[in-house]
Amino acid sequence: MNPIKTGLLAKSIPYIRGGAGTKHAVVFFGGNALFKRLDKSSNPSRYANQIANLLPGDYRFTILGYEESPPEDYTLDTIVRDLAQVVRAELGKPDLVVGVSFGGFVAQRFAAEHADLVDRLVILISGHRFSDAGWQVMERQFEALSTGDFYTLVKDNALLFRRPWYNWLVRLKLWKDRDRLPSEFKEPGQILRAYRSIFSDDFTRNPGFAKRIMAPTLVIGGTSDQYFDVRVFEETAGMIQNARLKLYPDETHMLPIERSRDVATDLAAFIADSPPRGDTAAPQEAAMRR
Repeated sequence: MNPIKTGLLAKSIPYIRGGAGTKHAVVFFGGNALFKRLDKSSNPSRYANQIANLLPGDYRFTILGYEESPPEDYTLDTIVRDLAQVVRAELGKPDLVVGVSFGGFVAQRFAAEHADLVDRLVILISGHRFSDAGWQVMERQFEALSTGDFYTLVKDNALLFRRPWYNWLVRLKLWKDRDRLPSEFKEPGQILRAYRSIFSDDFTRNPGFAKRIMAPTLVIGGTSDQYFDVRVFEETAGMIQNARLKLYPDETHMLPIERSRDVATDLAAFIADSPPRGDTAAPQEAAMRR
């Protein structure tokens, strides 16, 4: 992969750029981007490589994070408003929009509210709501943030692999890095305020946005995901007018890492079969033109 670039867009939205293709994917990142500034994380190239492994070779990408100092009334609507301004002013209309985990909530509202910016949408390891088990994980995160316990917070977000030895390696690294964790994250009270605002009653409006999405959409998840279960994935795909669902048996929330090649294959097939909205040609004819 070509060297990555990092920084801020509109002086407030962190980004990571990579790839050199002629087509462009905008990626709304997961919960880690709420905890820390992506461009100042200890290893932004790790995030870039994860995304590069999923996209076709003719795609470059911009991973977008979230406001470094969010207001107290920070909501998904606020996030979508800020990101739409950045996309329109500085990135231009992308060929593909991808929402990863928490970013999937953002991507659904973005696609509903700014349909002119979304020709194809991928909702990756995400849905319109959390599962019951996912809410239990979130409650533990609320508790960890209230006490400033970054070790527990990171552990809940990292030890999610299906393969035990991956979890063992992550546990070892987490133990070694435990003393410097606070220096990598935003102030815990700030994160907690954002959490309480984002996951308030406003969060229950998500289905209304999913039903308004017009772009061809691919929902991808694992049947053993710790935040989103099969029912959530099925509900989400069922709400979106032009959606297809791909479930991976026994895979967890770390599906994009553990099965990156398979996910990349499914994503490439979806792109090939889904011409941009407004293109009335059959998928096969559109593919031939490309």
